[in-house]
Amino acid sequence: MASRLRRGDGAAAVEFAIVSTILFMIVFGILEFGRTYSQYEVLQGAAREGARRAAVGATLSQVQQSVTQAADPYTLTNQPTMDRTCTQDDVGQPVTVSWAQTFQISIPFLPPANVTRTIKGVFRCE
Repeated sequence: MASRLRRGDGAAAVEFAIVSTILFMIVFGILEFGRTYSQYEVLQGAAREGARRAAVGATLSQVQQSVTQAADPYTLTNQPTMDRTCTQDDVGQPVTVSWAQTFQISIPFLPPANVTRTIKGVFRCE
């Protein structure tokens, strides 16, 4: 019986099971970070596009439409807002288009998490 307990049969399989779980979590975490960061960058570009549109005197609905189109294929979790409507009196003043965006992060073996960040784009009124 004692010689049977000292043998290492199956030890490699158990070690692999432990190590592979951690390895898969790291690999899928890296993939999920890349996907979320890509989405964040697309939304930042959409915010800049909305601010550019706002800088030339567009209305809020036109700015929201520009942001939504530029953010495709992603959807916005909140409607973009702008802090001013550019007029002749506002030339040179900054106009900001921003909204709170919620990102869902899901990594295998971990509960999903929601992270909310403010997406913002700024241009000067023309």
